[in-house]
Amino acid sequence: MPSDSVNLQSLSIHLRQGLGPSAFNLDPPPPCPILLNISMILKDESIVNTAEGDSMSGLGVNYSSVSKDIYGLASCPGRKWNSSWELMEELSKFPLGIESDVKKVKIECILPKSLLHADSTIYKAIYSKSIKTDTNTKQEQGQSMLLQMENQQCEISNIKTECIIGLHPHERTEKQRLEIDVEVNDVNWDRWNHKEFADEVYDYVTASSYGTIESLIHALGAHLFQLPILSHSDEHAEQPSISITIRKPSAIPYAIPSITIHRTKVDYSTSTSTSSSTNDQGITGKTRVFIAVGSNIGDRIGHINKAIRELQENGCELANTSRLYESEPMYVEDQDRFINGAIELYTFLEPLELLRLLKRTEKSVGRTKTFTNGPRVIDLDLVFYGDELVKIGERGDEPDEDGVGWLECPHRSLGEREFVLRPLADIAPNFVHPSIRQTINQLLSKLPQTIPPPLQPIIPFSAPSKPLRLSTPSIPHVMAIFNATPDSFSDGDPARTDSAYAIKSIEELFEDDDYPDILDIGGMSTRPNSEPCSEEEEINRVIPLLKAIRQSTNLRLREIPISIDTYRSAVAKLAIEAGANCINDVRGGSEPGMLEVMSESNVPVILMHSRGDSKTMNSKELTDYSKYQGGVVKGVRIELEETIEKALKAGIKKWNIILDPGLGFAKSYNDNLLLLKNLPLLFEERQSKLKGYPMLVGGSRKGFIGKTINKENPKERSFGDSALNSWCTQIGLIDILRVHNHKETRDTIKMSVAIRDA
Repeated sequence: MPSDSVNLQSLSIHLRQGLGPSAFNLDPPPPCPILLNISMILKDESIVNTAEGDSMSGLGVNYSSVSKDIYGLASCPGRKWNSSWELMEELSKFPLGIESDVKKVKIECILPKSLLHADSTIYKAIYSKSIKTDTNTKQEQGQSMLLQMENQQCEISNIKTECIIGLHPHERTEKQRLEIDVEVNDVNWDRWNHKEFADEVYDYVTASSYGTIESLIHALGAHLFQLPILSHSDEHAEQPSISITIRKPSAIPYAIPSITIHRTKVDYSTSTSTSSSTNDQGITGKTRVFIAVGSNIGDRIGHINKAIRELQENGCELANTSRLYESEPMYVEDQDRFINGAIELYTFLEPLELLRLLKRTEKSVGRTKTFTNGPRVIDLDLVFYGDELVKIGERGDEPDEDGVGWLECPHRSLGEREFVLRPLADIAPNFVHPSIRQTINQLLSKLPQTIPPPLQPIIPFSAPSKPLRLSTPSIPHVMAIFNATPDSFSDGDPARTDSAYAIKSIEELFEDDDYPDILDIGGMSTRPNSEPCSEEEEINRVIPLLKAIRQSTNLRLREIPISIDTYRSAVAKLAIEAGANCINDVRGGSEPGMLEVMSESNVPVILMHSRGDSKTMNSKELTDYSKYQGGVVKGVRIELEETIEKALKAGIKKWNIILDPGLGFAKSYNDNLLLLKNLPLLFEERQSKLKGYPMLVGGSRKGFIGKTINKENPKERSFGDSALNSWCTQIGLIDILRVHNHKETRDTIKMSVAIRDA
């Protein structure tokens, strides 16, 4: 039950010597007003005892005397207060006097004239007392009071800004007013400066151009945790935390909408771990650098992979990669599309030596000099070297034998280059440009927002296949299933294990223009309760078939992206060598050696969520997601996040990862339906690490569909499949549908997209 209290509200005091940094940074600060709100928390029975006496002499707390004492000390003409905390601590001693009925004091010190763009700065703290008894053999015992302070907070109230904010075209024609409150807790108050902090908030938001308040408030929080005052990591102290509220007064006619978030640095661990601009020396002592990679000639994916491999062989440590994007050429438009990405490296090399390595690598991969902004086999640009501003030589200086004439880093045109900024935002959204002092996300938000975006992510299949360009919102690509097995639940046939029969069946899929985008070949059934074949048998079923496909006279078939459906590392390795260029693993890389094969093969990989094996996955134990508060949806998200983390640690590039929620694998009937219904939550959950990865859904002919539409024969479930595929298309987040009937699926997608995008 809350304690009784005596309260003083809006005690107005004039400070002759000022307090803290002034709004104009004047030194010494000019006189300023403050308002004090003081809540005196009473000991038990204090009000009861006072009520019984009902006289001045019986008061437990004389608020009139307390207010006079506080006013007299605070407004003393000759007294200079160094900080709000010093003032508040001294003033709390009056109500906390040794014989007082007050056990705690809550003080708010409001500075209404402290900032140019905000209503006020508010300092808050709670003070309590402990009594120290002093014993001296020659004198009588005495008592003194020690103060303890807790719950220190500072709130910047109602920062008024204007910026571009909104998704609709009319909202992006002029700036709108925003109002922002920020509350800060548990920072190093000796280094705290409320004006600098408020200016940082004001400058960041004013320069932003986000579509939604959600994106802006999340990015603002991430930016603030890059500031030194919020970035300390003393594990023995309370970690800094902030609360942010943003109001958009003009958004709707009859109310003022707002969004509030509460964050600590841990909430931004997925981005801040790779985005600090204050310490760019890794634990190895190497410097953290960012390189933009691009290619628009020949085997673009192969060229990029070869260049990265050579940089690693020359001592550069690959720490992270973006997604890869396809973009129209910039500046010189009469050339093929580029594939662009960004990589994060750590190196001992000084800037000029690193530039020499980049130039030598370009030559080694096959780049020859054409003309400025012209086509190139490979392009490696040094974007950031730590947080340094590097300028060596002058633009246009004659290049030496390595092709190095001058260096300017960061590039002066970086702010207009979406093909660099967007990939960088994948791996370092909160990295601060060392001269502009804005984050990558801020720079990106200033560029024109178009639908569809000028850059589209790709699935980087390499030769002989071509990369698959994805879309926003997603229009799913079609992956056709071919099981070279005698016992698959839907299409198992002993004849399919014969490579001659199998290649003929596959060629029929490519006879007309409506052929699949990807071909998924498996040599072992993973249906519930199936008996795994031997590794040797699986190899004999798929390797000759893969070789036959790549030697086919049908050009479409010869160049089709092929995924090998296996959880065995030896099968995956041989399949890639035989012509497959994707690994589809129903066990998400959990089997021994698989992550290593995925990393070494350097091809796209499909990591599916599953538990157990064909014998155990439908057991009560493995279909139980009750330990997760969000049930199966949260369980799948968290376990896929763990799978991604293991894959990245094993060296699998971010741009090679595709995710699959694993319909039918260790999920109950109702779980499958709930998972489908809530697929957006896998991405939209706050801080979801699944964001930015392509998603594959494979529900074709599965048992939960048969149960729903009462069709025991899997081949009679096509209408159920169409409903599932239509739903996945409608939500605009699924990039690949794995199906048995690719032509029906294509028609379903076309109709669903036409309705969705009308």
